[in-house]
Amino acid sequence: MQKRVLILNTSHNDVRLILALKEMGFYVIATGNQPGLVGEKYVDEYIRRDYSDKEAMLKLAESLKIDAICACCNDLGVLTAAYVAEQLGLPGHDTYENTLIMHHKDRFKQFAKEHGINTPLSEYFSTEREAIDWANTAEYPIIVKPTDLSAGRGVSRAGSYEEAIVAFKNAFATSRVKRIIVEPFIDGSQHGFCTFIKNKKVVACCSNNEYSVVNPYRVEIDTFPADNYEDVKVLLIKEIEKMVSILNLKDGIFHLQYRMKEGRPYIIECMRRVLGNLYMIPAEQLTGINFDYWESRSHCGLDCSDFPENTEQKGFYAYRTIMGNKNGTVKNIVVPESFKKYIFDKCMLWKPDIPIKDYMSEPLGFLFFQFDSKEEMKRVMLEQYDSIFAEYE
Repeated sequence: MQKRVLILNTSHNDVRLILALKEMGFYVIATGNQPGLVGEKYVDEYIRRDYSDKEAMLKLAESLKIDAICACCNDLGVLTAAYVAEQLGLPGHDTYENTLIMHHKDRFKQFAKEHGINTPLSEYFSTEREAIDWANTAEYPIIVKPTDLSAGRGVSRAGSYEEAIVAFKNAFATSRVKRIIVEPFIDGSQHGFCTFIKNKKVVACCSNNEYSVVNPYRVEIDTFPADNYEDVKVLLIKEIEKMVSILNLKDGIFHLQYRMKEGRPYIIECMRRVLGNLYMIPAEQLTGINFDYWESRSHCGLDCSDFPENTEQKGFYAYRTIMGNKNGTVKNIVVPESFKKYIFDKCMLWKPDIPIKDYMSEPLGFLFFQFDSKEEMKRVMLEQYDSIFAEYE
């Protein structure tokens, strides 16, 4: 009898997970509260539900008699998947409590402080009054974040008491759980370090530089590999394996973001899921590893003993999130002919008849690049950034 898996969304970031589940022979049931997303056409069955509602998902999973549950590319989905798996005794997921530690920033910071993980010291608040009282004695600049969201939602930098008050209101208004964290702003470069865990050891790494142009708190460009990979890999792997051991984490992706200042990496966030912006497409080119496939296997509790260990990062790859520069209707994406020789893949999301309502948060599409050198990659992706743009009506 064909085994049944529930996946918690069908966005462009989830398509590769869905295809991997199909490849493994599952009957794939998807859910989500946005019908019509691109991944829906690849599943066997779609049921409209809010996947962030863990109790509703538990009831749905029980009624469907699923054999496995697969998280999506969203922190809320990871939390729900862990909760449902724990309640139903399904394999392939961390405990719900440990998933909260990994995906709620205040819990992670508390855990990191307790166990000596190298991260900026943070303050945590559950009311605006507490945060405002603290702001009188704060050292600026600071960064303010909702504890429970990703993709830069609700994040802002404050350089003064007055700016902090505005930042607190914004973060509290955005947070679902109405908790925020505040930490010193680390004025340095930002990077990603994506790994795969097997038997509590890091067996593969993918590194990148992160750049934000339109929205300073939403990553827009990644270039692979990270400039400082050789300098930081030993330290970061040690920190990851320490966290994995303490929390007894399962096989699968363990990703962290860090900021580099004066030769020292400061871990700012961790997550246990595939990454947004279709990050795994250039990651696969760089390492030869289909991270989505192996993440799907791990979520379903399947054997990962054949995971290709000790791979190297080879080549120079990048992606570019295409963003608008204002709200309105985009009629065309302009890409110079001279750039097209670098592009090996693309994913376009915009539709010419649907206006953009929030240009700082709505990606129009993604382009994926391959280069012969780091210098060429920097020139095309950064120095000639304005050459690719959205043309409005």
